[in-house]
Amino acid sequence: RNEATLRAFGENLKRIRESKGLTTRQFADMAEIAYSQVWVLENGKGDPSLTTLLAIAKALSVTLDSLVVWYIEVDIMKEKA
Repeated sequence: RNEATLRAFGENLKRIRESKGLTTRQFADMAEIAYSQVWVLENGKGDPSLTTLLAIAKALSVTLDSLVVWYIEVDIMKEKA
């Protein structure tokens, strides 16, 4: 696992969730995932499956690439530095 990538994904997920005005619990309920899993993901400690990513994107009304492209670009920029 690439810890920097997972951390960047978690930061992005939290940023999007907060921009939608959702608490962690509200978001977990909407995405139909465990509250503890949201915490794990937002803190860069978990590697989400494709089905989890799709559930997250649907709950936040965002595209899948808006969840993942941002953190991949951050990771690439870090590698070039």
